[in-house]
Amino acid sequence: MPRRRIIRTRKTVWHYFKLYFILLFISLATFGIGSFFKPQFDCANSLTCKSDLLVSVDNDSVGTFLGRKVVPPKVDLAKALAQSSVLGVSVSDEEKHIYIDLSTQTLYAYEGKNQIMKTLISSGKWGWTPVGNFNIWLKLPVTRMSGGSGASYYNLPNIQWVMYFYRDFGTHTAYWHNNFGHPMSHGCVNMRLFDAKKLYDWADGPADGKLGTAVSTCDQFNEQKVTCVQKNPIN
Repeated sequence: MPRRRIIRTRKTVWHYFKLYFILLFISLATFGIGSFFKPQFDCANSLTCKSDLLVSVDNDSVGTFLGRKVVPPKVDLAKALAQSSVLGVSVSDEEKHIYIDLSTQTLYAYEGKNQIMKTLISSGKWGWTPVGNFNIWLKLPVTRMSGGSGASYYNLPNIQWVMYFYRDFGTHTAYWHNNFGHPMSHGCVNMRLFDAKKLYDWADGPADGKLGTAVSTCDQFNEQKVTCVQKNPIN
């Protein structure tokens, strides 16, 4: 009789041991499938990101956006760079932070707890704008962006005041539409010329071993509490 009880106990332990590994396998498989189907953000401007991201002025070209021709603004780079007007306090030790509320299509700029800018933007419609916390890694006063395919193809010269915060996702001007407050982009954050220039002059790129200005893209942003809700951030 004692021998039979010992055999039964060994079977019970082995049963739970197998059950543990089965549950572990299911958990890992679920995580892997979830990661596979999670949106991937390789490029906002699929053609541009395959080449160098450089300053580019082209005042003789016509742009293309969703099958229609658009005339870009003429850019006098030297004059544009000379006309700088910085938001907020000219010299401040407060931390700068840009918040982008995708639910209201609104961008906020803060120095510490002081809000110094609030404006409508247009985020991703034909491509998702990634939700997460980033830093500006490159600033370009003017460049060309291209990407998409078929009916969503675009090739746009003289896009101004570009600030990339995640791969080639960034804030920049949009002269091909005036529908700010509604999603209109392939993943970047479109801004009016005046607002984009103000933000560009105020925000910092990386320098002297320091990261550029922080950028948080939010599913929702609470303006009173200065809190950013991110349901599924990529980082």
